[in-house]
Amino acid sequence: MLGDTITLPLSSGNVVVTKINQDNYSSEYVNLAPTAEYRLRVRHTKTGKSATRASYDRHSFEVTHTTYADGDVPESHIKYYFVIECLPGENSIVLADGVCDLAIASSGAVLTKLMGWES
Repeated sequence: MLGDTITLPLSSGNVVVTKINQDNYSSEYVNLAPTAEYRLRVRHTKTGKSATRASYDRHSFEVTHTTYADGDVPESHIKYYFVIECLPGENSIVLADGVCDLAIASSGAVLTKLMGWES
């Protein structure tokens, strides 16, 4: 179990989200503030099996930051998520760890380039 709270270590300061719901194979966490909210969702599902492909486990981690409307400034949100899809019983985190390291090891340069539409 991930726990009743999760701390997001943001460069702008830590944000603690608290679990508000858990059912079956999913959980939802939230941090509500007067001007914004952070919402984190964790989901576990299985893909459909086909004649040519086995069923895969699918693990999803999604965070949304919503800034509430203020006067003439409309509400906006930023969403970040990742999905790990693998055969049941696969527990290697090597690929996920490497991708996360790439995103932060360059002091955000890779993410900045991505946001600048580079491919």
